This record gives sequence, structure tokens and C-alpha cells, in this order.
Amino acid sequence: MLRRATEGEIPEVAALIAGQPMVLLQQSEDWLREIANGPAQGVLIWDDGGLEGFAVIDWDYPGVMGLWNLALLHPGRGTGQRFIRAVLDEVFGVMGAHRLFCDAAFDNAAALAAFPKAGFQREGVMRACWQREPGIWVDCVAFSMLHQEWKALT
Repeated sequence: MLRRATEGEIPEVAALIAGQPMVLLQQSEDWLREIANGPAQGVLIWDDGGLEGFAVIDWDYPGVMGLWNLALLHPGRGTGQRFIRAVLDEVFGVMGAHRLFCDAAFDNAAALAAFPKAGFQREGVMRACWQREPGIWVDCVAFSMLHQEWKALT
């Protein structure tokens, strides 16, 4: 089940993000708290008897949302596509977005497979778009989904 993060879960999500600097965009606890408390953005929790995953979404500009982080704590259990689908239903069905975009580092094989499988369109490669660590820039693959594409999935 997808739900909004509670105030008490924000430090845990921040710690999970901090523990994955090779694949997750690093976000501070304060920034996550601001996103979690916003009316049209959120830190979403995939809850299957406890925190099993999270997604961070935010309006980039009217009608367009960014999916800044999405992670499962225990990948490989067959819940990834259901989780992504729940995030899409929230973004398009509840929040009314026109477009959702995200990206994945060139070497994040799981994300590069999961996003197209969920219906995202590959838009191209963004060269040296993310500084993974000081002095190390990596390419990212851009993906997006439009409201009408989501609607066609339902």
C-alpha cells in the first residue's frame, strides 16, 4: 500500500538515501521534511507491514512532477512494478499531473529495466548530469510518462 510518510519516518528515509550514494540523489532530512509536508508533493512510503520502499516526488513546474528518488529496501521480491504503479496512480490519478519525469544513472541496471517495463518512455541520455562523488560525473538516462500514457495503462 502506498501512503504519505509520517514525520517520524523522515529521518529513516534520509538515512536510507544517505546509505545509497551510488544510486540515489542525496537529499537532506530538512529538504525531505519540507517535501513531505507540502500540499502537492510528497515522500511516499510503500508499506507492506512496515516501510518497504519510498519515493520522493515534487512539482518541477505546473503540471510537471519529478520523481527524485524511488527505492525498495528489499528488491527482487516481485513488488517493484506494483510500487511504481502505485506511485503513478498517486501522481496522475490523485495529484493530477500532466507529466512525470525521472532519470537513472547509466549503470543502474535495475532502474533502467524497471522504468520502461512500467510504461515510461526513454527520452535519451543526459551526459555527465550527476556528480556521484566529487570529481566523478556520470551519464543518466531520462525517462518520462504523460497523463494519457498512464491512462492507457489503466
